[in-house]
Amino acid sequence: MEIYKNIRVLVLNQTYEPLHFCNAKRAIVMLLKGRAEKIESDGMVVRSPTVTIKIPSVIRLMRYIKRSYHGRIAFSKRNVFRRDDFTCQYCGSREGTLTIDHVIPRSHGGESCWENMVVACQRCNLKKGDQTLKEASMRLLRRPTKPSFLFHKNIYRSMPESFVKNWNKYLPDDVTHRMDKGGLQL
Repeated sequence: MEIYKNIRVLVLNQTYEPLHFCNAKRAIVMLLKGRAEKIESDGMVVRSPTVTIKIPSVIRLMRYIKRSYHGRIAFSKRNVFRRDDFTCQYCGSREGTLTIDHVIPRSHGGESCWENMVVACQRCNLKKGDQTLKEASMRLLRRPTKPSFLFHKNIYRSMPESFVKNWNKYLPDDVTHRMDKGGLQL
């Protein structure tokens, strides 16, 4: 069972909305205890001397979990990095020191919010400085938006393609439209 620690399973609420990912061992325990049902699997199995169980790629909880934040993702620097996949939103670099940049600088009335903050490499952040995009003659690779579900690329880099295809059926459009075999597209 230890070799399945790195296999991730998408956990859906009773209403089929995505909640989070858990490891395969946790998912199997929830299935065996009747706390969840298997929605999707790809044929991978785990065996014991007496039982063979298909590893699920998607499970649904049998009980509704009330989310106190009503689907909102907490705004934080860490989550901005996750949303932007640790990639500079001006040049696409993943190298060097990455920082957070206000698209509309605070000195120009820009707020600290999902729609105004992006990841920037140190070089691009220094180039832009305290200017607007137009003043700095720079463009964003992707318009910053408030995510409805954070899906970090590292979760599925080593996952079978069949798992990712199964997840796509249940993840919001703002996640699935950026996914392909190679990862998140910019």
